[in-house]
Amino acid sequence: MSPALAGIALASGVQGGHARAPFYETFVIALAITLMALAVAQIATYLRRRHLRPKPVTDEWQALAVMGELCPDGWQAQLTLYGWGAPVPDDAPPSRLPPVELEWKQFDEEPGRVVVERRVWAPTIEAALQTMVDDRRTDLTLEQIERAADEDDDVRWND
Repeated sequence: MSPALAGIALASGVQGGHARAPFYETFVIALAITLMALAVAQIATYLRRRHLRPKPVTDEWQALAVMGELCPDGWQAQLTLYGWGAPVPDDAPPSRLPPVELEWKQFDEEPGRVVVERRVWAPTIEAALQTMVDDRRTDLTLEQIERAADEDDDVRWND
């Protein structure tokens, strides 16, 4: 027999046939594919939200950069650290640790005109800086909502 004929004989479907898989195997494979697709969707959602979430402020340099972007007309902050046993203002929240007070101001285009003035309390300097940045981001979000409501005229804020 020639080698060409032997190759044809080997390539024919005589060596094996097609056997149907049992139903439970098909079900298990379909379930595994579905679970993997759900896992990929969960991971993609998590990564997208993580990417959109602003990074936390952990030091003064990050606070300077972020607040510089959030307050283009200028801002000022003053930190006050209270030691153990030091008298704290009456409006300070109760705390087991010495509190950190941060007073901050946002300025307007007009030099020296204060638009926003706030005081925040925190257990650490990093937390106080983060709270200041969060306050400003909240203000910007509320300003965007008000602008959108003014444009739509569907929402009445002064009713």
